[in-house]
Amino acid sequence: MRTPSPSAAGFGLLPLLVAPAAPAEVTVSFVEPQRYIDAGSYGDDAERNLGALRRHLETQGERCLGAGERLELTVFDVDLAGRNEWWHRGAYDLRVMREITWPRLDLAWVWRDAAGEVLGEGRERVADPTYLWRSSYVRNDTDALPYEKAMLREWFDRRFCGAGAARLAAGDRRNE
Repeated sequence: MRTPSPSAAGFGLLPLLVAPAAPAEVTVSFVEPQRYIDAGSYGDDAERNLGALRRHLETQGERCLGAGERLELTVFDVDLAGRNEWWHRGAYDLRVMREITWPRLDLAWVWRDAAGEVLGEGRERVADPTYLWRSSYVRNDTDALPYEKAMLREWFDRRFCGAGAARLAAGDRRNE
């Protein structure tokens, strides 16, 4: 039987000594949601919608941010796509999409690296006035809030993924 050398045994422990990188962290806070223009038609509906938006923002942050980076999002207002038109016969909970009822979110963000240094920050009104022109894939999505999620996915792509992230890392902190 051959005995492994001490140096070979040490290399076997090397993966155990290297700490895994901390995952990206996204925190979302909603400021006075009872004052939002349109987060849903009633209490449970609004809570469900804000929960779906929180989960989607967290997922997008995890997709775009690097290991150990943190993103703090503060949402000041939500205006969902469409309007609840309760007065239509037999349509208690009917949300009608029109060209003038596009989705909007008013939010502030602070993006930090793993050491806590600010990579970028801003306050923006994210909106999608052309939401009805989206592909049938989005229009026929049965998931909750498909227009808002598509809008936020594109905002994350511009702001925190790819070219937007490179621009911010280069020190250009202006909003698009």
